[in-house]
Amino acid sequence: MRLTLAWLRNVVVVALSFALALYFVVAFGQQAWRARQLEAQVAERRAALAELVAERDALARQLSQLEGDAYRAYVERTARRELNLTYPGETVLLVQWREATPAALVPTPTPLLTTEPNWVRWLEVLRLPQP
Repeated sequence: MRLTLAWLRNVVVVALSFALALYFVVAFGQQAWRARQLEAQVAERRAALAELVAERDALARQLSQLEGDAYRAYVERTARRELNLTYPGETVLLVQWREATPAALVPTPTPLLTTEPNWVRWLEVLRLPQP
């Protein structure tokens, strides 16, 4: 009986040790997977940040080019083109181009009023002898 209790105790200890080791392996795997996900997120955010920094630098260069009269000309050009604004007293002409109608370009032939049947006219067009 002592041998059986000792053997049972050893089996329980081994089983608990195995379960504890399995728990730690699974927990470590989950943590490694989560770390990989977080690293991917960090890389994605860094790429987005790099794009925003490049856009900011481009806008800063554009702003530095538009100083003084160049800025005024840019604002005026944008206001005229996109917002359709004018100075007081200016006359604005709006030209509306229309497509030429095909009927105006090619005259339509007027149908000939004949009393001949259609099959007779076909014979004449095809130069076939008439019956």
